[in-house]
Amino acid sequence: MGVPSHRLRIEQGVIRIDASYGEGGGQIVRTACALSALTGIACELTRIRAGRSKPGLRPQHCAAVRGLAKLCGASCSPLKPGLEELSFSPGRLCAKDLSLDTGTAGSVGLVLQGLLIAGVGLDRPVRILLRGGTDVPFAPPADYVRSVLAPLLGRMGYRVDVSVLRRGYYPKGGGVVDVHIRPPETPLLKPLEIPASTEASCCYGVSHAARVLSERKVAERQRKRAQRKLTDFLHVPAKIVEEYGSSNSPGSGIVVWIETQESILGASALGETGKSAEEVAEEAAERLFRTYHSQASLDPWMGDQILPYLALSDGPSTVSVPNLTRHMQSNMWVLERFLNVRFRIEEAGPHVRVRCEPEA
Repeated sequence: MGVPSHRLRIEQGVIRIDASYGEGGGQIVRTACALSALTGIACELTRIRAGRSKPGLRPQHCAAVRGLAKLCGASCSPLKPGLEELSFSPGRLCAKDLSLDTGTAGSVGLVLQGLLIAGVGLDRPVRILLRGGTDVPFAPPADYVRSVLAPLLGRMGYRVDVSVLRRGYYPKGGGVVDVHIRPPETPLLKPLEIPASTEASCCYGVSHAARVLSERKVAERQRKRAQRKLTDFLHVPAKIVEEYGSSNSPGSGIVVWIETQESILGASALGETGKSAEEVAEEAAERLFRTYHSQASLDPWMGDQILPYLALSDGPSTVSVPNLTRHMQSNMWVLERFLNVRFRIEEAGPHVRVRCEPEA
């Protein structure tokens, strides 16, 4: 279906992006190429991740752009790690099933970010099979995508179903995630109007670990500590399940989320050498408490992930976050280069309110 022409900043030509802008990470690459696929407007990126210790594309960025190119028949620069300049010239967006592999522990959650943005414009459901890291540092865990992002997108008329078939921990990855996308029935999404959040109505979570850690009861210990801490603080039962499974690397983690009348707030933490299972649980719970204390309607990790969908909705949307992150500012900047929208930021007591408005 694509994006209606009146919502495009330009209708033809090339949008040039300095990918070192703001936060300067891979998110700029994913968002720009996804919007290019969705709108049909070519883009050129320079100085990709210029300020990072390993500048240029990483394997997960290559996988994301490769998948986007397949969805829209794009011609693009040869994709290889270390590439610091990228041209992406899309063809017509076409629904097709995909199978993508980062080849490393590169995050499948980050690969999916770009694919879901482009998926808004598909004309039929698709299935995407992703291989890589399901629970790795500095990336949204697969359970967070399944239980926090997907329900929020569902409210906007966009259904995403995520199944974790196998865990992939750092450094070897090897996880498998099965994703089914059902695009919205109209070209634009329903607006999201949740300026603040109130008391928790329930709390859930997933505590997981590689099977080799079962003798140390890692998943059980994470669950018990998080369950006790969350129940005591929120005064509602915390229902957390525990899972063990085969994996290429030993690892563990926990994802927890709160449902309020208005929204869903999530947080996570990963196990690592020298960190006890109890410390992992405490870390996730404390992160969730900080968002809950702010009365924000979204957690800080959702803040930047939801922005493309606000920009693709058919009316003004308002959400709030504990604080305005550099990731959010960078994503707003890219979105405003492609789409006829403006983001407005307002301090609102303990949190920051973000309003996205279509421009006339």
